[in-house]
Amino acid sequence: MTTSTITRRGLLTLGGLAAASLGGAALAGCVPAQQAQNPGNAEGPLTEQGSPGGEITIIDDNTNKVFDQAMFDEFEKATGVKVKSYTQGNFNDLHDRYATLFAAQDTSVDVIMTWAGWSAEFGQAGWLTELDPSVVPDDLIQPALDAVSWSDKVYGLPKFVSVQTMYWAKPLFTEADVDPDKAPANWDEFVTTAKALTTKGRYGYACDIGNPAGAYQNFLRVLLLNGGTMYDADYKPVFNSEQGVEALSKFAELLTVHKVMDPSSVQITNASDLGDLFAKGQTGMVFNWPSGWAAATASGSKLTKDTVGNGLIPGMSVRSASIDGSEGFAISKFSQNKQGALAWLKYASAADAQRKIVEQEGWLPTSKTVLEDKAIVEANPVVKTYQETTQYVTKRFGTPWSSELDQIMAVMMSEVMTGKTPAKEALDNAVSQTEPLVQKYLKR
Repeated sequence: MTTSTITRRGLLTLGGLAAASLGGAALAGCVPAQQAQNPGNAEGPLTEQGSPGGEITIIDDNTNKVFDQAMFDEFEKATGVKVKSYTQGNFNDLHDRYATLFAAQDTSVDVIMTWAGWSAEFGQAGWLTELDPSVVPDDLIQPALDAVSWSDKVYGLPKFVSVQTMYWAKPLFTEADVDPDKAPANWDEFVTTAKALTTKGRYGYACDIGNPAGAYQNFLRVLLLNGGTMYDADYKPVFNSEQGVEALSKFAELLTVHKVMDPSSVQITNASDLGDLFAKGQTGMVFNWPSGWAAATASGSKLTKDTVGNGLIPGMSVRSASIDGSEGFAISKFSQNKQGALAWLKYASAADAQRKIVEQEGWLPTSKTVLEDKAIVEANPVVKTYQETTQYVTKRFGTPWSSELDQIMAVMMSEVMTGKTPAKEALDNAVSQTEPLVQKYLKR
């Protein structure tokens, strides 16, 4: 087995991001449905047939360190299937890599990491293997299943559930004379707290808007926190609503008016770098994925399990809301060992692997059984916070046009954060570009 890790931590300026976004727009949608030729759809959804065997090749992102040789050995012993190659890549690089593989009808890759947007895009295009309901576990949490589904079809199985929550550094709260055991309950309290935490050389808040996906996610989060939504029931873009304009304006004010947002936020391209900033004590508050807990309490961090706070993200017009980041594995239509690939999907989503993912990496489990396990809740307090977030809206709006939408949102965010364009005008422009994009995909 060969294992390699590809990382890209080069930081982009926000102005450069806008230019890069425009330049990458052509690749973002390079697997349109009309070019798919529906490869292999005649065989129908995949079911379990006989005993699996042989070898498989997996491409994953770099979020899971538990998928190592020891687990692959356990998998082979349990199923008879050998992992010939497991390669990790940076999430920001994988989309175009997949598009190239599928366009070439490459048979060398069996399993790919996916999320809701890619499941929708590549599933609709005909490049992913649809799964029969008989192979889908019946205790999956709905957000986990959403990550591998589109239009009532399931294109994979989830490997973890992810939702953003708020993390804060208790020592910095105490230093600023703010209650360290209590998170801000609303946006106004959040801004007030961020101001108190901001000192010479340190900012109260930081985020990751340095690439297209981050730009979209940060906008979506504040949109939901203000009671807005991306689309109406017919997928008409409505994110330029009053709620959207107010939410984006308040978000930009963190940087331009209140000056509590770390300016490096416009350069940070991924959640792991944001987590590093927080763990080093260089910012007081972040909104991050569940793995942020493990990073903040790891050896070498200035924080510990007793000094990291975790709770709901404070809302604007609603109490709270969040964005979903659940991921899964899908099977390439061109895989020559679909039964072996299916065995891996089932193994990675089963209880034993899920407990390791939660306990060692901080991600949330895909199954209700593991989520309700008392030992799991005690091992990671983010699990309890996640259970609280289920009372509030948690969305990601993964669609076939997600990658192209990210490019639009990156330019929009750049213009607003740099003060070039008012929030209302920028959002109206983004909606005008999104409307034909949606229609292009919905007509297929």
